[in-house]
Amino acid sequence: MREEEGVLPLPSLMEAWRSPAGGKRTLRGAYVRIKPGGSGGGAARPMSMDQAEARAKLERIVRKAPEVMVKVSGKQYGAHHVAEHFGYVARHGKLAVRSSEGEIVTEPDRLKAIAQDWAMLDEAMNEHGRERPTSMSLVLSMPGGSTDAETLHDAAQAFARILFEGNHAYMLALHTDTDHPHVHLTVATEGADGTRFNPRKADLHHMRETFAHELRARGVAAEATPRRARGHVQKRVRSSALHLDARLGGEGRRLNLAQLNELRAQSFVRAADQERRAEDVMALSRQKQIRGAYAEAAVALAGTGKPEDRALGQEIAGFLAAMPPAVSRRLARAREILQSERPPQERRNEPEGVSPPTGADEGRPSPHRDRER
Repeated sequence: MREEEGVLPLPSLMEAWRSPAGGKRTLRGAYVRIKPGGSGGGAARPMSMDQAEARAKLERIVRKAPEVMVKVSGKQYGAHHVAEHFGYVARHGKLAVRSSEGEIVTEPDRLKAIAQDWAMLDEAMNEHGRERPTSMSLVLSMPGGSTDAETLHDAAQAFARILFEGNHAYMLALHTDTDHPHVHLTVATEGADGTRFNPRKADLHHMRETFAHELRARGVAAEATPRRARGHVQKRVRSSALHLDARLGGEGRRLNLAQLNELRAQSFVRAADQERRAEDVMALSRQKQIRGAYAEAAVALAGTGKPEDRALGQEIAGFLAAMPPAVSRRLARAREILQSERPPQERRNEPEGVSPPTGADEGRPSPHRDRER
């Protein structure tokens, strides 16, 4: 290999960073997604990236650049529901809302008229009269302190133009009255060309990538990697579950997610046969592959003899050392319980908390291996 070609990108890294497969081509500029069993061999096209792009992405990941969030926050059915949502994002007349045509709307009556227009178009195109959403609402944000509201708003507007302009009408509003600024983007589900806006997992990932790209174009370090690419195996608690938790709490019937996890962990600890669930085994295997990809990159970079490559390789080593253990919340809590039950003399020299697992025992929730066989 010639020196100028570099050592990146590596196939193992490209696999670690691979976008989710599937989805529909309902977004302008979306990557081609090939659904299993469909045309094209039933697999997603591999990621294509040159040396500079791969290095920049690797640097952002190991330096833990803030991850963008693009989340579907709800669906609205009919003109009245859409108008109510517009009222919410406009803070009932206190905030301006920008339309896809560039109109700055502040009057509630105008928002109601736009909602009526969207509903009429959807009804006119609904040949079978099925119940379906008139609009879909998204929230775009970054972790607190990672960017200013004006830059976030500007990037969100560019994001909306790239994906929807000329086909799906949309309304956009910036909120700055919470811990960190965020943008509410409401999209009409019926497109001018007859397509429906109904994003799948792959489409949402592409949307995150697009938003991160627009932020980087404005000088903000932002990334949009899958959780597995960062070694995370614990699934994010869905906002719908958190909202249900809060709503039931107000009625005195709180659904305590932490308590539910505690019960599951206790059940695992007390079981005579502590058999792992298939998803726990898969998570451990998946993180092992991810770790291997980054370790391979570190070795390759160290071998070039360049100081900057050696420095990046050392950063990768630190990134791997800080990677969370490959255990679910249930198994992590089970490990804490079992650790607390050990005699004090066995725990005297151990640091507080749960030490991350290493080697062949990575992901095991208990120091008592004989209890897990």
